[in-house]
Amino acid sequence: MKKMISAVAVSSVALLLSACETTNSAVPYEASTDNVIAIQQGLKTKKVNVAPVALGTDVSEHLMCRLNGDVTVGSGKTLSQFVKEALQKELFTAQTYDPHGPTIRARIDKLTFSSVSPANWQIALHVESDNSPGYTVEEKYEFSTSWTAAGACKNVADAYSPAVQDLISKVVNNPRFAELAGK
Repeated sequence: MKKMISAVAVSSVALLLSACETTNSAVPYEASTDNVIAIQQGLKTKKVNVAPVALGTDVSEHLMCRLNGDVTVGSGKTLSQFVKEALQKELFTAQTYDPHGPTIRARIDKLTFSSVSPANWQIALHVESDNSPGYTVEEKYEFSTSWTAAGACKNVADAYSPAVQDLISKVVNNPRFAELAGK
């Protein structure tokens, strides 16, 4: 009888720790002063637009964390919408955004994370425009994890915003960034 109660208790705890739920981040995207300065220095008086961010072959935005459900960010935005809006926010803050300007197109070619130590996001982004064949940048953003599924998955979701900020830094600090606007 004791073994049966123990088995039920262990099964109940396992079910609670692995039940499906969406892990949503409450961390909003904030424009980076360093990114804004890099954009202003790179584009000078040029202004650009941003197309919806595409997904590369074999890249999915539905990333499940420890059987805890999909990781979601920013009020139900998809991961690619979050990247587009983050780049727009940086450009707008730098006063270099124009919905009628040359359009930067971006494609996420890698989008993965690890919720175990060393926890990290790995994102590869290719940017291009009609003015430039573009270039690819990659970010491996490390963050703290937790031994519980709920804690670890919350950390994954919360780390997406700073990971994207660092990814955008690599885009706007690339020597070929100004080519996207036609320089």
